[in-house]
Amino acid sequence: MPDELRIGDADLMNITGGDQARARSLRKALQKLADDRAPDDPLRELAREVLSGRTGLREAARVPAYAEALGNRMVQSFREYDSLSPGERANQEAAARAYLAEQAAEIEEERSAQGAS
Repeated sequence: MPDELRIGDADLMNITGGDQARARSLRKALQKLADDRAPDDPLRELAREVLSGRTGLREAARVPAYAEALGNRMVQSFREYDSLSPGERANQEAAARAYLAEQAAEIEEERSAQGAS
């Protein structure tokens, strides 16, 4: 998708309740799906459709093939989470909080750099 229009973090703010760090995290997760999944994987197609701006995430999630793939992945994720010990869960939650803080810091650095130019 290098020469296709790409959505930005702001385009996902409606999904994240206005949280810019979460919007950036979501965009990066979609990018990872678009880049790393098998060519015939519905999640790859969903991510590419959303990132290109051809469809919104909510609309894409209503497409039966995408909804099924998302549902299957969510079930797998819940099972993996349920199998973790309380300590492992706490570690994952702390890592997620740290990642969101990194995203917020990255956004702030970008704002500062733009203000300095």
